[in-house]
Amino acid sequence: MTMAAVDVTEERAAELLGSARRVLLGIHRNPDGDAVGSALGLAHVLRGRGAEVACLFAEGVPEPFRFLAGADRTVDRLPDGPPFELAVALDCGDPSVLPRNWPAATRYRGLLVLDHHPVRRPFGDWTLRDATACCVGEIVLRLADRLGHVLDRPLAEAVYVSLVTDTGFFRYPSVTPAALRLAARLLEAGVAPWKIAFLVDENYPAAKLELLGGILGTLRLTAGGAVATLTVPPGLLERLGLGNEYLEGVINFARGIRGVEVSAQLRVNDEGQIRVSLRSRGRVDVAALARAHGGGGHHNAAGCTLDPPLEAARERIESAAAAAVAALPPLAPGDESFYES
Repeated sequence: MTMAAVDVTEERAAELLGSARRVLLGIHRNPDGDAVGSALGLAHVLRGRGAEVACLFAEGVPEPFRFLAGADRTVDRLPDGPPFELAVALDCGDPSVLPRNWPAATRYRGLLVLDHHPVRRPFGDWTLRDATACCVGEIVLRLADRLGHVLDRPLAEAVYVSLVTDTGFFRYPSVTPAALRLAARLLEAGVAPWKIAFLVDENYPAAKLELLGGILGTLRLTAGGAVATLTVPPGLLERLGLGNEYLEGVINFARGIRGVEVSAQLRVNDEGQIRVSLRSRGRVDVAALARAHGGGGHHNAAGCTLDPPLEAARERIESAAAAAVAALPPLAPGDESFYES
């Protein structure tokens, strides 16, 4: 894998995609709606052009997104075969987030990275990164337009899932006039907002409520109430028969507590490491906090992986978050600039 990636224009990225007849698509570990929606949307576009597409989802498609077109055509491992003409990593700002079974570079002739993270560690052969894009799905749709794909409902639904999950259903600072124009275009193409909202956000098993109770019961406030941490009790997901996708959004309950500046949620991952999710109300740059611990992300949403044990990792994050809060300048009366971070 080439580490000195070349930044390319949308035009060049579209040329690379349009000329490849066998394409491998991959997404990051613990996939979210942006990763899933953008990958399935791009797969739909390329298959419409007659390309052979392998969509590698090492952990499978998270249950809330299985209604999307092409979700049943993903694979969790690659079969043997000749090298792909092009591999594409979507929503990956760092090579460390690629799935554990991402193939060696001998399995593809070039790697294109499509990403929108503001800070990243370059990898691959070509990179198309737009930090102003509200989601990677937005980038995929622009590429689809360049490839002459007429926006149909399967693509529109995939991009809409990408859009609403990365903007918190139009609540986060990533909601821009361009994002709302994108939403309007997708609705004009046949997207039903309630269908997507219901299937993605309000269609869960009863066990999710038990999961929610188990995690919220671990709440701990430190730094005078400015830092809130949650932990996922080891074995709880397995006991309830739930996947990691059902952890989505739980951390926001902690961030929503009045006076909290930073929230964190910690769990033991499959490798025995401690996966940390971070959220900010807007004043603290949690991407910087995550980078200091080998991770990354966005200003208000980021993550990193720490060594065990769980309690030691929790205390480490609490200390780092408290220091970040303590370094904040006083908030002037009426100052609402942090809402725009």
